[in-house]
Amino acid sequence: MDNEKKIVVFTCAGHFLTHFYELIFPALAIPLMISLKMPLAEVLKLSFFMYLLFGLGALPSGIISDRYGNRKSLIIFFFGSGIGALMTAFSNSGTSIMLSLAVVGFFASIYHPAGMGLISLGIKNRGMALGINGVAGNLGMVSAPFAAGFLNWLAGWEMTYLLAGIFSILWGIIMLFANIDETPIHKDVTSSGSVSGNNNYIKYFLILCVVMTLSGLAYRANNIVLPAYLEFKAGFLWNFFKNIYFADLEGAKTMAATLLASTIYTVGILGQLAGGRLADKYDLRWMYFTFHSLSLPFVILMGIFSEQLLVVSAAIYIFFALGMQPIENSLVAKFTPSKWRSTGYGIKFILVFGVGSLSVYLAGWIKETWNLGTVYFFIGGLIVVLAMIILFLIWISRGTPCRNIE
Repeated sequence: MDNEKKIVVFTCAGHFLTHFYELIFPALAIPLMISLKMPLAEVLKLSFFMYLLFGLGALPSGIISDRYGNRKSLIIFFFGSGIGALMTAFSNSGTSIMLSLAVVGFFASIYHPAGMGLISLGIKNRGMALGINGVAGNLGMVSAPFAAGFLNWLAGWEMTYLLAGIFSILWGIIMLFANIDETPIHKDVTSSGSVSGNNNYIKYFLILCVVMTLSGLAYRANNIVLPAYLEFKAGFLWNFFKNIYFADLEGAKTMAATLLASTIYTVGILGQLAGGRLADKYDLRWMYFTFHSLSLPFVILMGIFSEQLLVVSAAIYIFFALGMQPIENSLVAKFTPSKWRSTGYGIKFILVFGVGSLSVYLAGWIKETWNLGTVYFFIGGLIVVLAMIILFLIWISRGTPCRNIE
């Protein structure tokens, strides 16, 4: 296996697991509410430190990855997050679940700066590779809700975390024996020697950071409420299952909702592939604006519709919301020097996931004040603001080349 293939295999495995961990909890929110005898808003708060550390750990992880290597960081990610998942599986109280999830979040924070850094430095067709990597992450998002719902119905919520932990540790063992060349293969456009030119790239990156922060709030708000929202407002699949024997068993209604969530996230795979292909062909800034703008009407419709129309609207929203990610990650690579690449991704993900973790509380507050559907109007407002900032970035960086392959 050549070096690029090894990079793709291990980063895809890591991306799958990262998003699998991320979406296990929302899918199990209602079973945990029943098991722990806690209100839904209080159960959602158990994930706060996991999502917070998932973001806050990204910057130190990026700095360490730039200094000691992305491969070593990924090995630590596989082992650390796997151990945290096993701890969660054996937790039996709200406090122990919260602390164990925090361990998962801390080690999961390593993946994005190390994995994205490795791809952006070591693969020629960066946009397409990021798109494929995004598909792996989407597969984690697709499989997590249904796997969690099915395993909860079959053996209880603990089984999902037990199997995820074992799978992660096995990948860590495999990567211990893999050699990967981390030598950069791309021309570093931010290190041309011009002080004014480098300052411009710093300015562009800072503007991008504002956009990514708002995008992170929108991303987490949807992730945290979607399975429960579907269980409350899209009962058509559950109604269909009522004539089947297992539909009468505990957890079957949650399984029906998580199956819908998995189906919705499947559409994101197509979005990731489309975004990755377009990222290698067109101006990254305009593609970024286009994908965000096209997602706006459908997230608004999610707050209005129910049943089948809700699912269709959610699927189209996810297509664009996840399809923009290879484009966004390409922009980070474009605006950061190779020697600080993982640090650049660390800054991105501390904003996207760290600040984005506030959506756990925001979603709970919006739900208690209005209802879960109002969360999607909140997301729509964020998209309007960030789209205007992207237009400002396009204007201020006019004349600057901004393609993956120049």
